[in-house]
Amino acid sequence: MGIRETLNKNPAITTGATAAIILIAIGVIIYQIMGGGTPGIATEAYYTIDDGKTWFEDDINKIAPFDKDGKQAYKVYVYKCPGSDPFVSHLERYTKEGKAAMEAALKSNDPNNPVMMEDVQMTGIEVKDPGTGDKGWVKQASPMAAKIMELKCPDGKTEGLEPVVP
Repeated sequence: MGIRETLNKNPAITTGATAAIILIAIGVIIYQIMGGGTPGIATEAYYTIDDGKTWFEDDINKIAPFDKDGKQAYKVYVYKCPGSDPFVSHLERYTKEGKAAMEAALKSNDPNNPVMMEDVQMTGIEVKDPGTGDKGWVKQASPMAAKIMELKCPDGKTEGLEPVVP
């Protein structure tokens, strides 16, 4: 006797199996909504206080720059290439105006306002190469920023380049 015949002859088993599957699915959904087991959703990012020489993990929702050990901390993007140690691609910070706009959006529970986010992306974020001191910051929307954010291995190649995440 096959599975189909068994299920047809025993509707109670069919109902019980169906209910169990539904309960398991609901349990998985609730578990994910409550914050458990949500792979792929980052909760931490890398930041630096020494121009990208070293970096540390902290809450991804922090708005850089922020104070850390008496110094300004900036967000960094870390990558690894085959045969190389992880390295900082570039640093990122909000301008004073961009930071104020983001803080206001978070207070108003509207951080996904598309108009505000577009304005912050265009004028409120700056990037720079690591190791350039306090100079070299450019608006993320500028053509120079595209060059800064261009991803390349230290040897100039792009094959095998992978982001390093906390």
